[in-house]
Amino acid sequence: MVLALLTTSFVSIVCFIIAIVMGFTMEGRAGFSQHFLFGFFTTFLVTLSQSMTMFYFIGTGKQVKDLVASQGAGTNFVQRTKMFKQKVFPPATWAILFTMATMILGGGVDTRVIPTFVHTLLAVISLYYNVVAFWREAKYMIEHSILMEELDRFLQASAGAPGSSDIAPSAP
Repeated sequence: MVLALLTTSFVSIVCFIIAIVMGFTMEGRAGFSQHFLFGFFTTFLVTLSQSMTMFYFIGTGKQVKDLVASQGAGTNFVQRTKMFKQKVFPPATWAILFTMATMILGGGVDTRVIPTFVHTLLAVISLYYNVVAFWREAKYMIEHSILMEELDRFLQASAGAPGSSDIAPSAP
């Protein structure tokens, strides 16, 4: 799952760069159509990858919370997952919002209602937030994998501890 999310996020950055290059090198209406379609696809891909990544952190945070619910000493794991979300969600949200704004205002550039530099500036800001989001997602997904390994060891140790609620079945 992690590899798929990071791959999708990386591909969306590559597509974003291609869309920017297409925008600067387009000639006539045919070039505009290609730029528009590729920009639309890129916007969809960015929105999908960033949203799914945010849902990944929400879901795994809930999973960790459920796993340590009966463990008083497990609150450290929950706090760490909250910190992961605090670091990943802002740039992911801004990546989605700026990418959508770039796409929407691109129509204004085509109708000559909005200056080209506004669309270009939004594209640069969007690309920046997409790169920052990708970097943080990769970092905190790796840290989350380490957290899950630590949590597994913690739960195994607490299950084998004396006085645990696990009762071994008796032999017949």
